[in-house]
Amino acid sequence: PELEDTGWQELPGCQAVPGTGCDFSSAISEYYDAHYVRVRAQAGPMVSPWSQVLEMVPEQVAQIGPPGLELQSTNGVVKVIISPPEANQRKKMWINDLSFKYNLVFWENSSHAQLQSKKIFPVDTIDDLAPDSTYCFKVQANLPREGKQGLFSPISCVKTTQKAVNDLLCATNLSVLALNMKFHLLWSSQENQDVNYNVQYLLGYLKDLNDDYSDKWLSVPRCENITSTWCNFSSIITTTGFYYLRVQAREGHNKSCFSREVRVDPLKTNGIGPPGVRLDLSDTLLHILISPPGGDEDEVMRDHYDLSYRILYWKNSSDMKEEVKQKEVKQTIATVPDVSPSSLYCVQVQAFSEPYNKSSAYSQQQCIHTPAGTPLPLIIFGIFMGALLVVLLVATPLVFVFYQAYNKIKYVFFPSCQPPLNIEGFGAQPFSSPYLSAAAEESVENCCVIESMITEEGNQIVFTDYKHSTQSSRDSGNYSNDNNTSGSKGSKETLEKEIV
Repeated sequence: PELEDTGWQELPGCQAVPGTGCDFSSAISEYYDAHYVRVRAQAGPMVSPWSQVLEMVPEQVAQIGPPGLELQSTNGVVKVIISPPEANQRKKMWINDLSFKYNLVFWENSSHAQLQSKKIFPVDTIDDLAPDSTYCFKVQANLPREGKQGLFSPISCVKTTQKAVNDLLCATNLSVLALNMKFHLLWSSQENQDVNYNVQYLLGYLKDLNDDYSDKWLSVPRCENITSTWCNFSSIITTTGFYYLRVQAREGHNKSCFSREVRVDPLKTNGIGPPGVRLDLSDTLLHILISPPGGDEDEVMRDHYDLSYRILYWKNSSDMKEEVKQKEVKQTIATVPDVSPSSLYCVQVQAFSEPYNKSSAYSQQQCIHTPAGTPLPLIIFGIFMGALLVVLLVATPLVFVFYQAYNKIKYVFFPSCQPPLNIEGFGAQPFSSPYLSAAAEESVENCCVIESMITEEGNQIVFTDYKHSTQSSRDSGNYSNDNNTSGSKGSKETLEKEIV
């Protein structure tokens, strides 16, 4: 039907073509979308029906083409330079050339040739080849993550040359000793002669690029023109990448030789050293204090390795050694409960990292002697006496303070002595405590003094009435004699009569 033909387009360059093939790359718009293709044959005026529709996704059916290969033979080694597939194409199936991994196959061009295979970088060198011999090479590009293997490049051959410098000058047996992020490169010297060494390093990512990195090597600080066969290169190490190192040997000004390269991946190459251990006691607990490998200030060891600790502890005596017990902790503090008195306890600790599958050696054995035990009744008696002493020290001052306060309150509000009856009823104001504050007006005392005087003439007694008014008194209440005037007069008359 006509509706079924809607949307179909004829491929440019694939109309009335002879043969059984057609290049329709130009018609591919998206490599990850499904495309549909059909074919029909034509012979003169006769046209066949359309074939069955072929559904295909370009990215799934496409193969990786052969990469480019260039060989350079110099100083006894062969330098291999690889260009990625689709290097010269404007439109690419795989945009990221850095995702390719290359597999090189080479052999000596002789009757007894043996194939050798090696994974190499886009720019790499092949050594250990026989001088003055012809070697052939081919290379393929692979995508391991996608499970794709490419086609091999055409075979290229090259003849090796003689080495300009004797191998006895080169540094050999390169090895890396790394512990707690302290890195040392060691090598061997083959001759006892005056040779200076220069240690060089290369940032690892440069080898993944398609550029020549031969001029990107840098010298390790404090490892230039040295005569020793070791170098501390910790100063160049970070945890964000990997490195390549090599040693250049020099004899005089004309002879120079490079060693083989060694790869250093810091977190994988580094080794974990034993942790520090310190023991402490409190009551019946044994405290194990752990210092991380490299010390508490080593953030790389503490943060990157996610360290755990395996603790071995046992009770050691002169005649026997008890079964070794084990516990694992994430913290740097651990406790062993219920330790026996008058006993020797020993501890060893190992640090390990599960993410990196690394473990340290066990620390040196640390021992501590627990003090002698105290009898339980004596402990109970000591606790009782201590509690009693605390109660006495606290309760005695409190009782004294409360007693003094009680006496003051009682003396002020409930005095023990009562005023005389002849004073109690005097005056209009009631009796008040001497410790209570005075009212708005200060209390006064009205007094009357009777002074008798006998004269020689007539032997008469003269009574003089002195009245003292308004005299302040702060030591007693108000006493009034105003109401006793009449009484005073009567007493005066009675006294006069008696005298008469």
